[in-house]
Amino acid sequence: MANWPNKTIPELTDAELVAAIEEHQFSSDRVTRQIVQGCIREWERRNGLSDDS
Repeated sequence: MANWPNKTIPELTDAELVAAIEEHQFSSDRVTRQIVQGCIREWERRNGLSDDS
């Protein structure tokens, strides 16, 4: 997976999360889609859009 930051999802800045989501959201790779879903959940959690606290 090219262009992925060398950090875990919780370590990514909001800008890095958004960039990863935008860049990879339409990937046909199942693992990449799962990582993108993790990025989306983290972004939602940080912005109070998730039930997870």
